[in-house]
Amino acid sequence: MAVSIACLRAAQEIGGKNLPAPSFMAGHSLGEYTALAAANVLDFSTTVFLAKERGRLMYEAGMKTPGSMMAIIGLDEAILAEVCKETNTVDCQYQQSRTAGHQRRDGKHRQSRGNGQSQRAARALPLQVSGAFHSPLMQPAVDGMTQILAKVTFKDPIVPIIANVTAQPLTSGSQIREELLKQLCSSVQWQRSVEYMVGQGVGKFIEIGPAESACRADQRISRESEMGTSGMRTL
Repeated sequence: MAVSIACLRAAQEIGGKNLPAPSFMAGHSLGEYTALAAANVLDFSTTVFLAKERGRLMYEAGMKTPGSMMAIIGLDEAILAEVCKETNTVDCQYQQSRTAGHQRRDGKHRQSRGNGQSQRAARALPLQVSGAFHSPLMQPAVDGMTQILAKVTFKDPIVPIIANVTAQPLTSGSQIREELLKQLCSSVQWQRSVEYMVGQGVGKFIEIGPAESACRADQRISRESEMGTSGMRTL
């Protein structure tokens, strides 16, 4: 988050008026906090504090109820949703699907023996994370963040922020407070977020940060859409 904000400030200093004005902002998971700072919802120090507390609480939740995550590539979304339901896991949308859920004692995800077995995914890659993020196993983190966020003042964003949970625009500080609590236990609807922005006429996505993984995903999602107005998303 700190590196992304540093990149944004450098781009603003160097680019000045040549830097396109964003129509929307969005960020995947922790990146949503970066978007809040970029949209002047929170000042930098408050954003750093909240990101730190979020990480601490999510780690503690993962220690209380061990879980893991896996990237599922090449499986139909409807089939994956059925498998997730059978195995009590949660599907998180991104450039490929991700699942999060309970971990067996041998460290592996529970496997479905139902209809999902006949619908093999192209690849299933375990993710090196400390817990089942964006799943109900993060509920203890929600309890802690509720108390912390109650003491924070959220300004209205300078441009709408597309929510991880609903893939719809957030335009008020009260909406954003609720979003930050819900996103801890909810799937990240990234594909739907990009589709919404494309549907609103966005054709250019500018990624501010140390990597380009989200922009590559955005290109895949929007490659069949018409080009339109500028949009900025932060990670």
